[in-house]
Amino acid sequence: MGQRHPIERNDYLILTKPIERVVTSVKTWIELNFPGAMIFGKKRLGKTRCVMFITKYLSDVLQYPIAVVVLCARRERIHEGDFLDDLLDSLGLLSERRLTKGRKMQQIRNQFLILARRCPTRKVVYVVDDAQRLNLMNYHLLMSIFNELEIRYQVHLFVLLVGQPELKTRKDMFVATGMSDITARMMPDEVEFTGNRSLDEVVFAFNRYDEHCFWPKSKNISFTRHWARQAVDHHGWSLESEAAPLWEEYVSQRESMGLRPVGEMPMQALTTMAHYTLMRYASQTGFAKLSPEQVKDVVKSAGLLQIESPTSKSKGDAEEEDDE
Repeated sequence: MGQRHPIERNDYLILTKPIERVVTSVKTWIELNFPGAMIFGKKRLGKTRCVMFITKYLSDVLQYPIAVVVLCARRERIHEGDFLDDLLDSLGLLSERRLTKGRKMQQIRNQFLILARRCPTRKVVYVVDDAQRLNLMNYHLLMSIFNELEIRYQVHLFVLLVGQPELKTRKDMFVATGMSDITARMMPDEVEFTGNRSLDEVVFAFNRYDEHCFWPKSKNISFTRHWARQAVDHHGWSLESEAAPLWEEYVSQRESMGLRPVGEMPMQALTTMAHYTLMRYASQTGFAKLSPEQVKDVVKSAGLLQIESPTSKSKGDAEEEDDE
């Protein structure tokens, strides 16, 4: 049996306008030698996919090799040893319980030095996902590592904090309580991660399926043409051509449910609607375009409107959920 399509495996990345805005900011921060920065946004908008995009494509954006290491922060890390173990694990290093704090710090430092050698500007990017879970001890350890690399070895560790709106609240609290050492090093600048907030942004994303994502790459077959070869070849159909009716229906349903902002489509909703359109309808013989009833069905298939509805808030707020 051959390998399944990337859509079926959910094993692909597409560039969206929200991701493009973040990547542009990250590129600028690194070029200007910022010590760190912060990305914050609501759950389910696609921050985790954005982190994956940065990890895979940042070297292409900067046009030189640079290592990107990702740590998924854990709420319970209140002891230095546990947090250092997490740092070691993110760097692909095994931690031994008998190691002292100093020895663990040495291993972390040495691994960053190895990674920095691959970069002509001697930089390493360290992404902390779910950074709203960090505590003061975590911040101080990260700053200690940053300072040692910068002062003793002239290696620049850029720390990118990614989290929910609580991360922005934490920064405001640090500013109000005079903890400028943390905000100056870890959070000197920030950008909010949003969903797709206009029809043009949905068109841009759907066009990636039509003209920029290919499988198998050797045959140059777009994702859209793979699933809807007849519709593409006989009717000139594209996923992009369905962006307007899907966007209008999605916005209409959000408005009727009292969701704010009205015009915002999360990454998961966008990709789910793309998958459902291609696999459920566009792949069928004789398909030429979505009917009004099919448009409603595709929007309903995304499922996120029910999750976001006010009646679901009490349950959703009580449970921690992954961004993707």
